[in-house]
Amino acid sequence: MIHYFKFRQELSDPAPAKEVYGPVLPGKGRPEECPPIRAANSFGFDLLANFDVTFTRSRGGTWKAAPDTVIESDFDWSSTPEVEGQPLTQQYAWFWQKGQKIPHVITDNVFESIKNQVKLSTFLYLATDPNELLLITDPPLPQRPWRVMQALIDTDWYPASYPWHTVLELDPAAKKIEIKKGTPIARVVPVRRDTYFARQMSPTGFDEFFTRGQKWIATHGRDVTKPVQPSTAGAAGGCPVDHKGTRDITRTYARQQARARFITMT
Repeated sequence: MIHYFKFRQELSDPAPAKEVYGPVLPGKGRPEECPPIRAANSFGFDLLANFDVTFTRSRGGTWKAAPDTVIESDFDWSSTPEVEGQPLTQQYAWFWQKGQKIPHVITDNVFESIKNQVKLSTFLYLATDPNELLLITDPPLPQRPWRVMQALIDTDWYPASYPWHTVLELDPAAKKIEIKKGTPIARVVPVRRDTYFARQMSPTGFDEFFTRGQKWIATHGRDVTKPVQPSTAGAAGGCPVDHKGTRDITRTYARQQARARFITMT
């Protein structure tokens, strides 16, 4: 389970991922109709942009964020019981600094390769159960003028004292990039810390696997008895193609597919 706490309670919760993003366009055979792709699209939680932000790049290649949003927490904190608590502050978007020493050193030659990266706060404190990690990656959206730098976070033992952020790589060819409030910024997927193996099947194992597949198709597929008219002229010259003997498994895979569920409990 992902355990989270929001920097301010009116900010966005992690949102269960969706099967399809964007408008549903006419036509058949779109990738988002494929059950495995729909399952992948909806696997995880989306972290949403909490504010509008526009990144602009100067002629010198320096990025700026506007507005420079800084907010206060709706809870107070004090390092000692004797001192009265105060709200914490958190910046929404910030960049690596040339010559920076803290939180870690960045040499000038390295800065040149990461100068298009921006850190965007999720305003979420995140933790997971023992041996569960969080994979941060891109949502399955159309190509955007930024990409998420993938990360795998040990949220089961690392007690971050700040809200987690995600690192975005901005398109260096762009002069202006706008991200609207509510946009899915990053995808978080809980994964198990474990040892994973890959091994080639034995000839006997493959024979059993292949035979099982053929039996499944024979059992669940439907005979294609009529020639199919291609939608456009191609190798078949636009003439009907005889698929006699072919088994149609349309919708069968989707009906038998066991899907994972992601629920935000508020």
